[in-house]
Amino acid sequence: MTNSVLIVDDEPDIRELLEITLGRMSLTTSSVADLESARQLLSTQSFNLCLTDMRLPDGDGLELVEYIQKEHSQTPVVVITAHGTTETAIKALKSGAFDFVSKPIDLQKLRDLVTSALRLPQNNLSEEPAASGSSEHGAPTITGQSARVRELRELREQIAKVARSQA
Repeated sequence: MTNSVLIVDDEPDIRELLEITLGRMSLTTSSVADLESARQLLSTQSFNLCLTDMRLPDGDGLELVEYIQKEHSQTPVVVITAHGTTETAIKALKSGAFDFVSKPIDLQKLRDLVTSALRLPQNNLSEEPAASGSSEHGAPTITGQSARVRELRELREQIAKVARSQA
């Protein structure tokens, strides 16, 4: 099965460059120019990866990162921007982005990044499903309502989120 990548960028030339680059990696791509179109496409299709620009006509890429984290948490997101600062990169990673890339895009770095994102466990369709009585990550499930049990669940959620990023 071919991996599928969603590209979200309002610049047609950048979308085309990404489509060509990813196409040469034997990846299927779908491209849109704004947040609303991305949300609509995500509601009808599943993707193994999303590449999004930071500045979009109807919002910013971090809104999309947060939406994907909430609704499609197994899809890693790479934020791409021409206005990259350390503060913006940290904000993107804290929102749940897999990584952050500045424009102009170094195509070899992008290819390496895409390859890394597609190797994440949730993108490996050949993996065995989790055994009964264990979480999706293979760890035993924790049950109960005590404060300590809730803390452990929250800690596991944080670990899972960080594990999906390059942080």
